[in-house]
Amino acid sequence: MYKKLGVLFTAMACVTLGIVASVGLSASAATSPPLVLEGNTGVTFTNNFNPFDSNSFCKEMSVCSLVYEPLYQFDTIKAGTSYPWLATAYAWSNGGKTLTFTIRSGVQWSDGSAFTPADVAATFNGVNNNPAANVNGLPTLASPATVSGNQVVLNYSTPEYSNITAIAGNQLIVPSSFWTANTPVATATVTNTAAIGTGPYVPTSYSSSVVNYSVNTKYWGSTPAASEVQVLSVDTNADAATDLADGTLTWAGNDIANVNSIFVDKNKATNHTFFAPGNTVTLEFNVTKAPFNDPKVRAAISAGINRTELGIKGESGYEAPATSLSGLILPNQSAYLASSYKSDIKATNSPSTVKSILTADGYKKNSKGFYAKNGKEISFTIEDPISYSDYYADAQLISSELKSEGINATVYGVQPSQWYTDSANGSFTSIIHWGNGGTNPYTQYDNWLDYTTSAAIGKSANADYGRYHSAAAQADLTKLAGTDPSNTAAVKAATMPLEALVATQLPVIPLLYGATWCEYSTATYTGFPTPSNPYMDPAPGDPELPYILTHISVAS
Repeated sequence: MYKKLGVLFTAMACVTLGIVASVGLSASAATSPPLVLEGNTGVTFTNNFNPFDSNSFCKEMSVCSLVYEPLYQFDTIKAGTSYPWLATAYAWSNGGKTLTFTIRSGVQWSDGSAFTPADVAATFNGVNNNPAANVNGLPTLASPATVSGNQVVLNYSTPEYSNITAIAGNQLIVPSSFWTANTPVATATVTNTAAIGTGPYVPTSYSSSVVNYSVNTKYWGSTPAASEVQVLSVDTNADAATDLADGTLTWAGNDIANVNSIFVDKNKATNHTFFAPGNTVTLEFNVTKAPFNDPKVRAAISAGINRTELGIKGESGYEAPATSLSGLILPNQSAYLASSYKSDIKATNSPSTVKSILTADGYKKNSKGFYAKNGKEISFTIEDPISYSDYYADAQLISSELKSEGINATVYGVQPSQWYTDSANGSFTSIIHWGNGGTNPYTQYDNWLDYTTSAAIGKSANADYGRYHSAAAQADLTKLAGTDPSNTAAVKAATMPLEALVATQLPVIPLLYGATWCEYSTATYTGFPTPSNPYMDPAPGDPELPYILTHISVAS
């Protein structure tokens, strides 16, 4: 839903749209109504704007980029589209091991101090030296980032072509002073008055129910149309539907059942949705726990899930059931799919397949009707936030299906803050989780399989939540990262071993092709991304917020 990665394309193809110098507020911005957004329900607000703390307000609500910005903006739903942002260009050299950014001049931090290439280098060095702050899965630097004039140079030990979106698009840049002012940086509290960035907004007031932002008068880009942005606390998806219907919310990112009748049909001229294809939703197991370290058990569980029912009942028909165990997003990534994994998932569950796999693996049903071996039955919980009504419904459906087939699966409903913590720490048996989006398959497989960015159980990881450690997968990821994404044939060849591993070992179990949820009203603001003009991922979240908010206009 929120962590979105994209695809590498050359800087020569990039165009910056509508970026001009600004001084103060324009007349239209000074009188414009607040733009009220919400992209995540059930979050307990805290006065913490730390972009390196997974449990901070700005990370859990995915609004850090209102204040802090990336070097580039990538449209993860439209292949070949990216925009220079705090950097004006980038170039690979040394066979993909060296990445050089040309940094935009004339930019100021919101406190009026100059933004410099040294700040960019400090951000990458700070993340590299503080692994817990690496919330975007950046590759490890081979040597410290250096500055040469208006350029910043990053060196890696292996080619990192396919990591460009994580490096340039997802990593938000902070002042060099951030690293000394906040210790330890990954858990430091950065209050609204201490949040200094280059972004279009600054937080002006904080409460547990709403956070207010006003335009950054030092902003380097075009002045945003909305003079004020409000981030609203919403408990559930149903509450978000009410707030959309009554006009409280301008822009939301939720799976809302019957959204057309609740919201769109009330005023088709102004009320809209855009559910762009975004990722592959999976059931992810902590594979350090028996019997889920057994790929045959994972295969049986996969066979027992009715994905068609999940799509219709759990996701209100807005998300399609996964059809390939490879995990690739279809049809977006069909160019990379091997024929052997095309439509290898049955439309409905198969109790006979569950029985066949588990019986061959030495399991028999016990007196309670659940499969067990050596006196230990297959029993697990699916942990997901109650406020994520779609995932919670999916978990309940999976539990019901598997129990009827002899697998004791139960649902564990929690608050989002606990789920984020448990996911990162590996303190779960299973979770339903969105995958990384984009058009390059590397971004998904890296998130699922890269154990160099994970950690021991109980310590926070930014990828490989299930702690699936495979030397073969790591080697395949390294090869794919070093493959130029513009060469489709080469990317497919490098992707196929990872497809085979995911499809046969099932470190994650593909469930659905996840939508990027977006509901918005054009009553006060127009120019949001639309199906006919998908200039950016439409959801109200990081890191796309600065781009969209500087491209919308006050409704006439």
